[in-house]
Amino acid sequence: MTNPLVGVRGRVTFTVLAVTAVLYSVLGAIGFAQIASSGREAIRERIGVVLDDLEATVRAGKGTVSLSTADGVSAVVIAGSASLPPAVSGQQRVVRTIDIDGTRLTLVGSSSEARLTDSLRSLFRGLWIAIPLAAVVSALMAGLATRRALRPVGAITDLADTIGASRNTARVPVPDTGDEIERLALTVNAMLDRIEEGRSAQRQFTSDAAHELRTPLMALQGELELVGSHAEAVDEALLERLDALSKRLGERIDDLVLLSTLDEDRPIALAPASLLDIVRVEAAGVAPHAEVGGDERSASIDRTLVARAVRNLLANARRHSNGVIAATVVVDGERLWLHVDDDGPGVDPALRDEVFRRFSRLDEARSTDRGGAGLGLAIVASVAAAHGGGVDMSRSPLGGARLSIWLPLVEA
Repeated sequence: MTNPLVGVRGRVTFTVLAVTAVLYSVLGAIGFAQIASSGREAIRERIGVVLDDLEATVRAGKGTVSLSTADGVSAVVIAGSASLPPAVSGQQRVVRTIDIDGTRLTLVGSSSEARLTDSLRSLFRGLWIAIPLAAVVSALMAGLATRRALRPVGAITDLADTIGASRNTARVPVPDTGDEIERLALTVNAMLDRIEEGRSAQRQFTSDAAHELRTPLMALQGELELVGSHAEAVDEALLERLDALSKRLGERIDDLVLLSTLDEDRPIALAPASLLDIVRVEAAGVAPHAEVGGDERSASIDRTLVARAVRNLLANARRHSNGVIAATVVVDGERLWLHVDDDGPGVDPALRDEVFRRFSRLDEARSTDRGGAGLGLAIVASVAAAHGGGVDMSRSPLGGARLSIWLPLVEA
C-alpha cells in the first residue's frame, strides 16, 4: 500500500500544511495587534467621555472634584500647580487642562487595562489552538482532495502496469473530467496505439523480410545442389543464374540495411545539390530513354540517399511502363518535387496508401519475377521522411501512374 505521506499527495499535504500555518499565523498576529490597538483606543474614548462629564460638572459649579464609573473609569480634578499622580503600570491615562474664571484646572482620567489584558490573553491562547487546528484541517482536506483527484491516475498506473506482450490491446480508462487527467489517459492510450502499430509493423516486416530472403536462398541452394550432383555439367548459363541469384540476395540485404538505418533517424549528410542533375545521372543508367526536365534549383540534400530514391522511382517506372517515362522537377512554394510518370497500367486509387508500404505488391506485374521486392518505393518514402519531406501517387498525364517525392526547398 502506498504511504499517503509520500508522493504527490504527501507533497501537496505538506505544502498546504506549511502554507496555511504561516498564513494563519500572520493573519492571527495582525488580528491580535488590531484587537489590542482597538481595545486601547476604546478605553481612551471611554476615559474621554468620563472627563467630558466631569468637566461639565465642574463648569456648572457643583463642586465635584472626582468621578468614578461602574466600568472602572476614574477622573479627578487637580487645581493649580499641584503635581499629577504617578502613572500606574497597566493603566490608560488621559490628561486634560481647562480654564474656569481664570483658574487653570487639570483633569486626569484613568482606567485599568486588566480586562483588555485578560481578553487578549484568552484570544492568544485561542489562536495557539485555532491556528494549528485550522492548518491541520486544511492539509487533511487538501490531502483528501488530492487523493480523489489522483484516483484516476492510480487506475491508469495499475492497468498500464499489466500491459505487456501477452496483453497489449488493453487500454487505460478515460475519465470524463475534461481536465489534465483525461488528457493524460488519452495520451497514454494514443502512445499504446502507436506502440501496438509499431509492434505489428515490426512483426510484419520480419515476416516479409524472412520470406524475401528465403526465396533466393532456396533457389541458390537448389542450383548448388544441381552443381554438386552434376559437376561435369556446369555451364555458363548455370553460372549466370547463380550470379543473378547472389546479386538479388545482396540487393535485398542492402535494401533491408538501408531501411533499418533510416528507421534509426541517424543524421544525414546535407549539402547543396541540384535535384535535376541527380535525375539526369540516374536516368542515364536506369532509364536512358526517359524524358528528363524541369527546374534547375539547388537545395540542401543528402545526395547519396536522394540518388537512391530517384533510382528506385525510375526503376519502378521502367518495370511498369510500355516504353514512355518522364521525370520532371518542379518547384512548388517551399517544396521541391520530382514527378516520375509512366504510360503503364497505373494503380487503383483505392490502393494509393499501399504503394509506398514495405513489401507491398499490388498486382502480378509487381512480382519478384519482374525484379520488384516491395522495398524500392518504401526506401523512397523513408528517404523523403529523413529529409522532412514526403511522397505522393496520382494519375499520370501519360495514362499510367505518377509517383512523386518532395523535399523541403532549403536554398543553398
